[in-house]
Amino acid sequence: MQTAVTNSKLATVGAGLAGLAWVAFAGVAYQPTGSAISAIGCPVKHLTGLDCPGCGSTRALGALTRLDAGAAFDHNLLVPVALVFVVMSWAVWTWSSWTERVVPALVRGPQAIVSIAIVLAAFTVARNLDAGAWLASGLSAN
Repeated sequence: MQTAVTNSKLATVGAGLAGLAWVAFAGVAYQPTGSAISAIGCPVKHLTGLDCPGCGSTRALGALTRLDAGAAFDHNLLVPVALVFVVMSWAVWTWSSWTERVVPALVRGPQAIVSIAIVLAAFTVARNLDAGAWLASGLSAN
């Protein structure tokens, strides 16, 4: 039994270190002037001229790796907000794994999926309206 607990704690620490290593690598490897990212573009924006909820996500993550929160919010408002929930969920999972206490998940169940879908739909509509132009990703269609 003690071995299983130790393995669980090591797995938790390993997952956290792997995540931190990935973030550090992304921050070092990200090239803000890289043409590969801008050449890909969003297929939804290319075909319709409309911003999907993911438009600007790559640039927002790149800005966050440079610790430029203002630019991240400018590229895609949902990325930094969602990242807060991801980090909080990871922290709760790590704490509950480490202490072996059952802690309710922050996002779980069909209600959470429906809520996320509603937020994404509302964000998509709002960023494509004239009044919500400040939510747009800022790039024209390819």
